[in-house]
Amino acid sequence: MSSWSANLELPYMADAQAQKHVTHNEALERLDAIVQLSVIAFDATTPPVSATEGNVFAIGLGAVNDWAGHDAEIAVWSNGGWLFVTPRPGWRAAQGTDLRIWTGTDWAQPDLPDLQNLTGAGINTAYDGTNRLAVASDATLLSHDGAGHQVKINKATGSDTASLLYQSGWSGRAEMGLAGSDTFSIKVSPDGSAWSSALSINPATAVTTLSQVQLGTPLSPAQGGTGIANNAAATLTRVGNHALSLTTSGATALTLPTSGTLATRAGTETLTGKTLSAPVINTAITGTAITQSATDTTAGRVSTVGWMGLGSSAPPAITDFTASLVPGFYAYTENTATGSPGGGAYSGTALVERFGTSGVAVRATRLTGSTALSRSWLGIRTAATGALSWSEIYTSNRVLGTVSQSGGVPTGAVIERGSNANGAWVRFADGTQICTKTVTLGAATTALGSSFFEAADQSWTYPVAFHAAAGIALSGNSGATTRSVNLAGVDAVSCAYRSTAPVSDATTPAAVLMAVGRWV
Repeated sequence: MSSWSANLELPYMADAQAQKHVTHNEALERLDAIVQLSVIAFDATTPPVSATEGNVFAIGLGAVNDWAGHDAEIAVWSNGGWLFVTPRPGWRAAQGTDLRIWTGTDWAQPDLPDLQNLTGAGINTAYDGTNRLAVASDATLLSHDGAGHQVKINKATGSDTASLLYQSGWSGRAEMGLAGSDTFSIKVSPDGSAWSSALSINPATAVTTLSQVQLGTPLSPAQGGTGIANNAAATLTRVGNHALSLTTSGATALTLPTSGTLATRAGTETLTGKTLSAPVINTAITGTAITQSATDTTAGRVSTVGWMGLGSSAPPAITDFTASLVPGFYAYTENTATGSPGGGAYSGTALVERFGTSGVAVRATRLTGSTALSRSWLGIRTAATGALSWSEIYTSNRVLGTVSQSGGVPTGAVIERGSNANGAWVRFADGTQICTKTVTLGAATTALGSSFFEAADQSWTYPVAFHAAAGIALSGNSGATTRSVNLAGVDAVSCAYRSTAPVSDATTPAAVLMAVGRWV
């Protein structure tokens, strides 16, 4: 006979055994750990640093330290040491609500029962013979599995019912679906007993039947109505082509829903004296509600694309800037538009703005393929008609270039700068001209009395001519004394170097000469 029990491996007490309590206590110790088996962790591999008496661990593979060599066993902390028990297939252990069964190789969760052909299912409530699927919840979600989703309600025969029933206090109030036939219908009830059909749709023709239409106060013939008293007990029926006129002596003839779509047959619909709130119009608008010409300024009209030059690649043209001008964008041609600013044979665009009651401001731009020729002007007048006072708007391409003027008014660039072998010059649009050059003077070797020596005069021809000699101012700086002569002309000046001591000086200093005058 074995000394251990077959299933739990509990030790037996031998005949005439001394210290029987030791064997008995060992058996109780194992029973205490195995019966109602509850573990701290499944698949544990490392013993805890400290354990509480009675702690049980289900050891996994690769155990270390005190558990080394005890893979797949049960470790029990008892009497200050680890007691190891080998589980048998079918033993059950729980970690909280996690229930598992030893298969002989690992701790596995138990198989769920077969869910096919259940007699019923109740979720948070009980099912019965009629309601075999019962759910008590704030909401029920049926979602797709990657594509669409259908909820199907199937009936056995045409006389059966496949519907959705809406209840209040377990009493029916509304039902929609196939109720006793294959005609889709919607029914309502005030008490769950008496039912009224509100709508039905013929499955063969799709003709929709409304049982009643409540229009409020009946429209009598005297009120221009149809002659049908549309109260709760009457039916309004219209089939085929017909005209329906609704008139009333009150303020409202027809009240439409605040949202949705109002569909009408093809054709022209006329609305007179109506207010449309946030309408969506998907076609071009015609008629007197829109502007009638490119310069139509009638109050209240809607402007079309291109009118006043807005949104158009070919805006209307201005042929006379002295005439009355309507605000907007326009095109013009300088040599044909009366009173245009440029005075040349160029085309351009103009933005007409109005200020005050009659004043007009025009921003005109010449458009050419050349940056230098493209120019802008601002024209102002305070009257409704008459000549504009034009002023050119200078841009970066018009600041530096060739200066010119007509009658004292600049017609070219603001500043002109240039140089040649005779030096450099700067001209300004107001007529001022500045010429400069560095001149090498001769050596001061010719005695001038007993106190000074001087060099021969050096002539300087201006890089560009001045307008008049009387308006020229000459200055120089060479570190020595210079003097100017021959100022009677507008083309040249001479200067010389004079030493500041009564000794001959063989150096040839450089003098920076500057002449200031007018070019016009």
